[in-house]
Amino acid sequence: MEQKRKRESRIRQLMHIDIGMVIFFIILIYMFASIVLYVTSDKTEVYEVRMGTLSENTTCRGIALRSEKIVNSRYSGHVNYYNRETDHVAAGGLAYSVDESGEIADYADANMQAGDYFTPQDLENFRAQTIRFAEQFDPDRFYAVYDYKSSSSSQAQKISNRAILADIKNLDSTTIHTVSAAETGSIMYSYDNYSDKTFDTITAKDFDSSSCRKVQLQNGQKIQEGKPVYRIVTDVNWSVAVMAEDEATAKRLEKEEYVEVRFLKNNYTSWAHVKIRKDDDHNWFLNLEFSNSMEAFSSDRFVDIEIFSNEEKGLKVPNTSITTGEFFLVPKEYVFEGSNGQPGVLLRVYTGTGSSSQGTRFVGAVPYSETATEYYLDNSVLRDGEILQRPNSTDQFTLGKKENLIGVYYINKGYPDFREVKVIMQNNEYSIVSSNELYGLQEYDYIVLHADSIRFNNY
Repeated sequence: MEQKRKRESRIRQLMHIDIGMVIFFIILIYMFASIVLYVTSDKTEVYEVRMGTLSENTTCRGIALRSEKIVNSRYSGHVNYYNRETDHVAAGGLAYSVDESGEIADYADANMQAGDYFTPQDLENFRAQTIRFAEQFDPDRFYAVYDYKSSSSSQAQKISNRAILADIKNLDSTTIHTVSAAETGSIMYSYDNYSDKTFDTITAKDFDSSSCRKVQLQNGQKIQEGKPVYRIVTDVNWSVAVMAEDEATAKRLEKEEYVEVRFLKNNYTSWAHVKIRKDDDHNWFLNLEFSNSMEAFSSDRFVDIEIFSNEEKGLKVPNTSITTGEFFLVPKEYVFEGSNGQPGVLLRVYTGTGSSSQGTRFVGAVPYSETATEYYLDNSVLRDGEILQRPNSTDQFTLGKKENLIGVYYINKGYPDFREVKVIMQNNEYSIVSSNELYGLQEYDYIVLHADSIRFNNY
């Protein structure tokens, strides 16, 4: 008997331990499964609606167009310049000299000391030029290195020529010819095959930079009579021609008349007057006309710019939040306020066979938008073919007419609810939507960031 009691006691202890362990493992498995489900499930990300601005910015490369002329040399020999590039030269002012025998170079070598070539201002100009080159250097545009080298060498030689200009009469030579500028303007020591192009003559092929052949003129180089010796820009007004994406873009910018432009070379911004045209191949071109900053870009034929246009202010929401919803269109006279203070409709109720009516019942249906005569009602509480009863009337309306609304999922109350939005402007990432709409959003509302993550059958 004693042994039997001990055996039963041992069995009870083992059963107690086994049940406890089973419960523990069940709880452990449940916790593990819950963690796995949480980690692997899609999260509903939330976005807070705030006021913001949006503009349709376009980055493009344009062709600089100016009132410019290429001037040919009147003599053959070694050319010498006495002005810095972009300097303003008056008509009748010294533009260049041509040394047929090389006497100027020999005179400079024999009479000038190294320290006499540079003034403190010259040194400062070289330093500023080098800093600008370093800041704007782009490995994809390595040709700028050669332009910098040529312009620096030319600048150094021009400084030396300027220093001996006062003594040039001492040479008493018939082989040195000084030439004055025929027109007033900014003098340039480079030219290309685009100098005679205008907005009315450019084509789509001209925007291929490989078609432009630029020649850099160097101080002291040998030149032939009748060959280009310098270029002069005779007007401070200039323009940048760009290709428009399409007709709609061109006409929209023309309608704005003036647009703000940022030059990517130096981040300078300016306002431009807009003109447009279409060629025979149905390409649309914009001409952005400026009245300043010509000298800063006078050595550039292709100019990278960003066009700011049509800035709008309003509620800024991500494009991923915007979706569409389908709604019934119901005449306004069928929607009224129920006893609970909520809007709804009277739905006719029929027997299971549909043979006879059992009267009506109130169904809550909040309008999501409206027209002059109709409300948009949620199709999740109403069904196609159901019949509505007009209050205090025998008139009936059969549900069937539907339309889509553009909106977002409003989530202030913890669950997603559709809110209509009217998109004013949109880019690749964000949209500006109108605020203070009766059925829309307000600032600081919370919406679902990714509308496609919502599945209403899960709620």
